Amino acid sequence: MKITVENGQEMTISLSGQLDTLTAAEFEKEIQKALKEEQNHVVLNGEGLTYISSAGLRLLLTLQKGMKNKGGTLKLKNIRQEIMEIFHITGFSSILTIE
Repeated sequence: MKITVENGQEMTISLSGQLDTLTAAEFEKEIQKALKEEQNHVVLNGEGLTYISSAGLRLLLTLQKGMKNKGGTLKLKNIRQEIMEIFHITGFSSILTIE
C-alpha cells in the first residue's frame, strides 16, 4: 500500500493498494500524526484503494472518533464501488462522511 499525505487547508491522505493487517500499522502511524497535529479537517482520498479489511475499518473508525473528539472532521472521497459495498455491508456508510 502507498500512503501520500498533503497538508493545506485540510490534510489529505491518499491511499493506494490494499489496507489490510499487513499494511494497517503504516496507516495507523499516519492517523496518529493527523490526530496530534493542529489540523482539524482530514480528507481521505480512496481513489487508489482496492481492498479494505476489518483492520482497515477499525483504523477508519479510530480516525473518525479522534477527529470528532478534537472538534474536527473526516471526509472520504473518491471511494471505489467495491469499497463502498463493504461500507454498506458493515454499516460504515452510515457512520462515515462519504462524498
